[in-house]
Amino acid sequence: MSQPINATVPATAASASGLGIVRRGSRWLQAGLLAAGLATAGGCQQAHDMSGPIGVSAPALTETAFPLDSGPAGTVTAPAGSGLGEAVQEHARGVFFDWRPVRAQAQRLAQDSRPHASQLQRFEIVDSAGFGQAMPALHINLPAGWRKQAKVEWDSSALCFWYGPQVHLEATSADGLHGITVLPTMAWQIASMPVDQFDPCPTAPMATVRDYLDYLVLHTRPGAQILSYRDRPDLSRPNAQFPRHAGEVLLAYTLQGHPMRESLVAAITLTRLAPGGYLVNADLAMALRAPDGLLDFAIAEQVRSSMTYTEQWQQHYMQWVQRQSQEAQRLAQTAIQAWHERRMNQINLAGMTARHNIRMDTIAEIGRINTGIVNNRAASNERSHTAFIDAIQEVQPWHDPASGQQVELSMHYRHAWQLNDGRQFLTNDPDFEPGRDLGIAGHQLQPMR
Repeated sequence: MSQPINATVPATAASASGLGIVRRGSRWLQAGLLAAGLATAGGCQQAHDMSGPIGVSAPALTETAFPLDSGPAGTVTAPAGSGLGEAVQEHARGVFFDWRPVRAQAQRLAQDSRPHASQLQRFEIVDSAGFGQAMPALHINLPAGWRKQAKVEWDSSALCFWYGPQVHLEATSADGLHGITVLPTMAWQIASMPVDQFDPCPTAPMATVRDYLDYLVLHTRPGAQILSYRDRPDLSRPNAQFPRHAGEVLLAYTLQGHPMRESLVAAITLTRLAPGGYLVNADLAMALRAPDGLLDFAIAEQVRSSMTYTEQWQQHYMQWVQRQSQEAQRLAQTAIQAWHERRMNQINLAGMTARHNIRMDTIAEIGRINTGIVNNRAASNERSHTAFIDAIQEVQPWHDPASGQQVELSMHYRHAWQLNDGRQFLTNDPDFEPGRDLGIAGHQLQPMR
């Protein structure tokens, strides 16, 4: 049978990599497989019996129902009544730049490319490296017509077996403005508590699901603002033998000048270790992003709940886990302490998650969308059009000290000013002053990198 990933985990135990636990026998190993969402058919039924209803969905949400801060991050709001003109206008002292017409047109494109339930189709993530033959590892429902890049990477030497198979998925709409990301499983011992030297999993400071979500945001969406957090009791089993806790954050950031929103859902399972500390197992996490105002929580939930491992892959995986457990027992009886110290230096959790930053090809695609919008709007002349292409294709974040927000502007100019009419002005003139030179008040922006 195919097993829903986040449905079985509520009836969980620890990762089978916990050597102090492995030595207690097969009962713990079966519980560890349940924790990974990889149990046998009998184990699946046990998971249902222990944890209550499976497949419970979160209440329907909108961006206004999931509490937000008042304004979209990364935008500079124009005064009421400002008209939308050209995105770029040349001036003797530099270039006027205005994201508003570009964003307005991109919003119309994103509305057309917004995913709908009727578009969802089953997609297979194939494991080509784990077991000597290619086989489907995971099924997930994704929008038809989206670009999909997926694979299963393996570290077959991993005794902390959550780092053995690493599932990677990035799916994006054709315009790059909508996206779905699946993040791989992880495991660690809580660093602030007693650590089991016989457990090969690394130490890390995250003790709660909120800590873990903060960690994921820091390393996969650097610079993003967490607008809101909520517990996910529909995915949690706090009173189970091996407690499971789930949560969700709502993020805001800019992507090639466009204000974005992203929902990120994650769950962790806690296992008590012999010295008194905890081993934390993180399930596959999933994120859905969209332009501000277009994030659909119902679609996110449909996609998340569709993730299932295949039966064939589960069986091979369980055999691998048993082999790794035997090797772990052997090391526990010999020189694991020295090995453990070396391995802790090798496992870089931050590096493992940083690879899930938004892909450069997606960023480039949105840059092409921006350029196409400007082409269609017909810039005033060829010279100013060239200036705009330079401005929009290679951008960097600039900080607005007045609002505390940031805006993405060209990296080809040394100075940027926020004007009171809602536009920005880019120049290489160190003596430029907008009130004197343009007759428009403004304040200077600060480059962030």
